[in-house]
Amino acid sequence: MNDRAQAAGAAAEVRRQAILAAAGKVFLTKGYAAATMLEIARLARTSKRALYQHFASKRDILDRIVLERSREMMAPIDMTAPRSKAAFFEAVASFGAVFLGRLVEPTTIALYRLAICEAGPSNDLGQALEASGRAPVVEGMRRFLGQGAAQGWLETSDLDALTEAYFDLLIGSVTMGQVPDAGALHRRAERAAAALKLLAKGF
Repeated sequence: MNDRAQAAGAAAEVRRQAILAAAGKVFLTKGYAAATMLEIARLARTSKRALYQHFASKRDILDRIVLERSREMMAPIDMTAPRSKAAFFEAVASFGAVFLGRLVEPTTIALYRLAICEAGPSNDLGQALEASGRAPVVEGMRRFLGQGAAQGWLETSDLDALTEAYFDLLIGSVTMGQVPDAGALHRRAERAAAALKLLAKGF
């Protein structure tokens, strides 16, 4: 790739990120249902035509926002399986801390509250949070736990139940009341990773 193509690609990515940032603000201030592509384009300081060059629809933008958040959550486990049991559980703890940190961010909480307010037969926001948000994260952790089981670092015959139990333990009531600080979230993630060893034997 030549320098001109690289510059064009970088400029396109900057514009794409500006659109996503603008869309997030519009969704949270206007509500997803009331938001328009024109408002998003204006806030992103781009044309509606340029916006459609990057995203096919408002739902496409929403899916991308949620999916990118999910990918950030999965970063600690979205890699080649660790080479040791200790490294495996360190990755689980790292995932838990990143996951919780993103989960309690004001924008994440606001999106879920907005989804509840806009609940209905065609609730794009709720569908996006499930399909592009929760589902890939849960499946990613299930796959990672499966790698640990294959290595003999976990003893389980039911990955689905173990994954569900892990998230129940990790999240608990963390989003209720006052949001814990980063240190508390890290300690909670470490406890969940440690408890996973004991949980696995029961599944």
